[in-house]
Amino acid sequence: MEYRTESARHVRAGFVGCGGHAYRNLLTAFHFAPVDLVALADIAGERAEAIRREFGAERAYTDYRAMLAREQIDCVVVVTNYDDDGRPRFPGIAIDALDAGCNAWIEKPPAHRLDEVEAMRAAERRTGHFIQVGYKKMFVPAYVKARELSQTPQFGGARQLLVRYPQRMPHPAGRFDLKGHPGALPFLDHVWHPFAITQLLMGDVREMTYLWEADTGGWIATFAFAAGGIGVINAAGGQARGAPIEHVELFGDGEHIIVENNTRLTYLRRYSGHHYGRDADHFTPIDQAPIVWDPEFSPGVLYNKNASSSAMRRRSASSAEMSSTGRPRRGRTCVRPI
Repeated sequence: MEYRTESARHVRAGFVGCGGHAYRNLLTAFHFAPVDLVALADIAGERAEAIRREFGAERAYTDYRAMLAREQIDCVVVVTNYDDDGRPRFPGIAIDALDAGCNAWIEKPPAHRLDEVEAMRAAERRTGHFIQVGYKKMFVPAYVKARELSQTPQFGGARQLLVRYPQRMPHPAGRFDLKGHPGALPFLDHVWHPFAITQLLMGDVREMTYLWEADTGGWIATFAFAAGGIGVINAAGGQARGAPIEHVELFGDGEHIIVENNTRLTYLRRYSGHHYGRDADHFTPIDQAPIVWDPEFSPGVLYNKNASSSAMRRRSASSAEMSSTGRPRRGRTCVRPI
């Protein structure tokens, strides 16, 4: 990864919204990305000024419209909360940014209603600028690697997908009542995560059906994809708190990928198989054994600051080797016979 101090060209950015999510997960990346944080805006003036000092922005505003009118910036990052009715504030801010001559990055969910999405698309066509939505699961290194592996000839194509994710769905009577129903807004806010994984690994959906379980709010959705293949999302509403959040399995034709909790990737390669009742051991031949990619999180590396997906991706070296202790070397892919 090229640090921002090494880059020949910097993007001039504005930032709207300086709450906890922005502080923890977005602004930290500006230490590394080739971005100059020119200005930021937040309705709380003291908070805006404190964030300006910490992250090196030149100016702070309490009104994002004033920032758009006065600053010469290339793009705006929008990380705001919801309005009094529980609706995302992103559509109006993003359209204002495009009309001011900027591109916009907005958090999910992009909107409350489809007509708001259509309004943003119309603004893109009218201004020639674009809006990008932060569907972060489409950039998780383990899922990017899974997609890369699934597109190799030996994998045989992405045929089936299984995603387990703890996402409750509200009762139909209150599903669209973002202000009044306690489960409606969390559903709108988080359901994009399993959907983003599904979109990345399998592409556009041709058909979807689902079943809903009332007591826990859990649901199971089945998919048929436009490019072929089928899939299931098991939205485990009753999953234990503190359990690993995600489990994903992607099946090809004789090969299989498992991703555990965003990070640990197991690639089960094609092999000739055991002879039932005849083999004296259960070990897969080393040249056909599963490859396990297990990143190390203790060193001071970029992905420990939510700062770089590419840095984490590049650590998945193609070599298959282990240290003398039997533990995977840091940053290396290891072969573990299973």
